[in-house]
Amino acid sequence: MVCQHLVQADSQSITDPRQFRGSIQMRDIDTTKLTQIVSSAQRVRRTPLHLSQATSESFLLISQREGSSRMTQDGRLTALKPGDMALFSSTRLYEFSFDAFFSQTVLILPADALRLKIPGIDTLTATTLDGQNPAACLLSRMAESYFQTDFSQLPSRTAEHAADALTALLAATLTVFLPAVQASVSSRTLFHLLRIKQYAIDHLKDPALSIASISQALHLSPAHIHRVFEGESLTFSAWLRSCRLLACRHALEDGAQAHLDITQIAFKHGFNNSAHFSRAFREQFGICPRECRDRKATYKP
Repeated sequence: MVCQHLVQADSQSITDPRQFRGSIQMRDIDTTKLTQIVSSAQRVRRTPLHLSQATSESFLLISQREGSSRMTQDGRLTALKPGDMALFSSTRLYEFSFDAFFSQTVLILPADALRLKIPGIDTLTATTLDGQNPAACLLSRMAESYFQTDFSQLPSRTAEHAADALTALLAATLTVFLPAVQASVSSRTLFHLLRIKQYAIDHLKDPALSIASISQALHLSPAHIHRVFEGESLTFSAWLRSCRLLACRHALEDGAQAHLDITQIAFKHGFNNSAHFSRAFREQFGICPRECRDRKATYKP
């Protein structure tokens, strides 16, 4: 059931099979999946084999409702009590341990949408997010309300807006915890990398955004900005272009922006040449912008 409805993982019961009980209840809200899990004691592991079979990345936000749990990822260990939350990536190894009966709410969202909002989100994996924080409390209540709502009975556009609202609240909640986590980052290079990426995401729609403008805004030399990207898989320019294309793809798939033509969307996200945008879009996603929009045209408003 875990593999079929959540993510591919090894799940092993550590209780008497005759006493085992568990259930998974799900609610799909556009591209967001909301799940409530109730189960006896078990271990759950995401292994290298599972990672090799993954075709996309998601973030899992775990909210502990009853019982306790221990979870590890990226060399970090977190322990959750009722009310606490923790974030995990589906494309990196993790292990969850539940030594007794427990229940959780799990939010599963596309990783690229969250990274566009919070470039430093990966520093938050396997970190306890205190459930007493007002933002976390609000997110928990909203998720519970969503779970009680039958979105299949509502127009598709309503589900899209609801999913966007939940993603935005999750991003806002994680942003509350981000400064404290980043303050503990020992690598100055990583610290500056996250600052640069966050500034770029916040100004993604500015066609004049460049290393020079970021250098001036953050009081970092252009040479230093180039250096902090040396360990990344993409140069700053390639990363910025990829982020802009991803934002355009989300806009093209968003029914609420159907009134904008493709050129308007491209220009809205920092491009200033429609032909260049179309070529870059096809190069990154394998389809042209028009095909991307047409694929979403089947949704029922």
